[in-house]
Amino acid sequence: MAKRKYQTQKEAGIILAVCGVISGLLSAYVSWPGFELFGAPMLPALFFGIVIALGIYSWEARHPIPMLIVFVGVVIAWWAAYSIALNLYDDKNKISLVWTGIISGAVGAALTSVALWISSEDFRKPNNVVLAVVIGAVAGTLLYYIDSGGPVHGTAPLFVVWQAAIAGLIGYALAFRPRPD
Repeated sequence: MAKRKYQTQKEAGIILAVCGVISGLLSAYVSWPGFELFGAPMLPALFFGIVIALGIYSWEARHPIPMLIVFVGVVIAWWAAYSIALNLYDDKNKISLVWTGIISGAVGAALTSVALWISSEDFRKPNNVVLAVVIGAVAGTLLYYIDSGGPVHGTAPLFVVWQAAIAGLIGYALAFRPRPD
């Protein structure tokens, strides 16, 4: 078996964050009508799930069970976050998008973290989960721009920042290994 190139935590975080940016852009600008699960569009979950599963493959385990656990966890996290946002949104109060985004972003990050906790030894540190939830909540505030008419609008700011930040954290956590000699 070929030896894998060693990557530092910083390198792994950057690699997965860049993949998160790509996933976020795809999530914002690619649509497939009818590709839904209980009313939630599933392409964002598909794109981000692939990124995180590849992170597991690259730095944790090269067998399909942990990758599948993480992928399904991302799908569940996306569905839950989307459903919560839909139920909390108040179209009469635009500022409600901020707290709706905070709650949805935190829930999505928490459920993604649960899947990672199950499938990755390196992610099983409470600070990783807490940091993911905080990052998810802060990035979730960008839901405010979904109805904005300015140059920064739509779901792009939310998807790109949330997915890149969470993916970067995950890459950093998964590559936690001593440098080989």
